[in-house]
Amino acid sequence: MNIEKFEKDMMVFSFRQHQDVLTYLSHLEASGWTIEDAENWIEGEKKRLTLGEKNIPSPVFLCPLCSSPMQLLQVNVDNATKTDDDSKSVWLCSNKECLDTIYNNETIQDIMKELTKK
Repeated sequence: MNIEKFEKDMMVFSFRQHQDVLTYLSHLEASGWTIEDAENWIEGEKKRLTLGEKNIPSPVFLCPLCSSPMQLLQVNVDNATKTDDDSKSVWLCSNKECLDTIYNNETIQDIMKELTKK
């Protein structure tokens, strides 16, 4: 294994993310599921979120670059989420090939309140 090439190719992921993936894959295998099963479940969840079929209020915002669902996440709450500005949340594209980000000055709670007013 070429460690330097691996580290270069995978540098967009943190050590914690690598550990989480290994834990997830181990649990998936131990439970009798495949990566394809997980991919199918994720695609189904994306469609349900996009169509608003979830009972849990969840903001749905599609990426302006690739039209994939975006996640709303907190920023500037710890060292891992520092942005060097006063942003309080970020929309992050779920498409690993895109990963577009839109930073907000509003908290997740403020954005949720605005979205539920509509």
